[in-house]
Amino acid sequence: MRLPLPRTTFGLVALVSLSLAAAALLLGRFVHYVAHEALEVQLDRRIDGETRSLIGAFDQGGRPALVVAVTARENSSGASDMGYLLVDHANRRLAGRLRSEVPSPGWREFLPIGDEAHEVAQALTTRLTDGSTLVVAANRTPIQEIDAAISRMLFVIVGIMMVIGIGGAWGLGAVVRRRLNRINATAQAIIAGDHTSRVPHGVTDGEFDRLAQNLNRMLDRNAELLENLRQVSSDIAHDLRTPLARQQQVLESALAGAHDPIEYRRAIETAAGNGREILDLFAALLRISEIETLDIRSTFVDVDLSEVIERVTDAFRPDVEVAEHRLEIDISPDVRVYGDARLLAQLLVNLIENGVRHTSRGTTILVRLKPTEDNVILLVADNGPGIPSEDRDKVLRRFARLEHSRTTPGYGLGLSMVAAIARAHFASLKLSSAEPGLAVEVELSRSAVDMQPARP
Repeated sequence: MRLPLPRTTFGLVALVSLSLAAAALLLGRFVHYVAHEALEVQLDRRIDGETRSLIGAFDQGGRPALVVAVTARENSSGASDMGYLLVDHANRRLAGRLRSEVPSPGWREFLPIGDEAHEVAQALTTRLTDGSTLVVAANRTPIQEIDAAISRMLFVIVGIMMVIGIGGAWGLGAVVRRRLNRINATAQAIIAGDHTSRVPHGVTDGEFDRLAQNLNRMLDRNAELLENLRQVSSDIAHDLRTPLARQQQVLESALAGAHDPIEYRRAIETAAGNGREILDLFAALLRISEIETLDIRSTFVDVDLSEVIERVTDAFRPDVEVAEHRLEIDISPDVRVYGDARLLAQLLVNLIENGVRHTSRGTTILVRLKPTEDNVILLVADNGPGIPSEDRDKVLRRFARLEHSRTTPGYGLGLSMVAAIARAHFASLKLSSAEPGLAVEVELSRSAVDMQPARP
């Protein structure tokens, strides 16, 4: 059965503080016990030493020498906390001023002495050979005072710890609640429809600031996905209007004007072509969505990127030359990366097709692969018209087409798929000017260990 734990920050910190106070109390009691026993041993050794010294005097000079020795001990200023009693076989006092009954031989830990009930001594009683009895005692008041002082100090320390712990719990709970309230306020604002709201944070590298930064990155990503969804929905409706209108026109024309099987067949073939075009569009969209789920990363392996690029460029060279373009390659051998060979090949195919489709005849397309100290750089550049700097982010979105590209075939999905493949490989994608023309640079990681999520 699991013990119920506090549900609030204050409760958790208070529980920790109480646990520390309990641990301090147990540790204090242990220290108290050890110190007490050490004092007891020290007192016993002192009593035993005094007893041995007096018995030595008795062995040398008999009872008279012992009486002299006891009297000398009591008159000594160094033995003010010691008590002595020497009685004969009939319990008549022979020497010593210890006010106590004669205990039985052996150790007695609490021997009442004096007139005060709280005054006790630790005593050793010894029966001598002549029938007399020697009692040597030491006052236990210093030990009792030290015990009381340690106990008071222990309870004061535990009390201070509890006060500090509860105060710290309240203060920490207030800080945590204030930070969490910021996150809750941002969440409530987003729920209410303000998708631009973000969690405020400082510039430190504290846990809450890192959490706020990561939450903001997540919210930025969600906002980007929502914007992509809105854009895709709008663009699908817009871009499908043309093929669907053509489809509708072909079918209505066949219904209204076709008079023989040949005309019907032509209309059906045209409609089938339009249908395949629409299916290809949806297939491309589904492929991009599949890549953006990032589940494809489970298939990543070590890939010879040099071999992949050589294979793609060899296959595309005839089509590039037929389109009256030039294809130049500069590939470093045996460059390996961690990823999916089919996706990397698709990335290069889309970039080459983009260069062929949107540049005029005679344009040179350069494919370069070079390793750096940590990563690998794949560059596809052309000397065509290029893309204005303000439109370079736009062309990476689905269905994005610039004005001068409206007359060319396609739906504006090529570079958006390139962006999705780069994101799946934790690669950075940069579009820049080739002076003239467009340069697309993809920086890939060499191994799985080096792959980290790209920061916005």
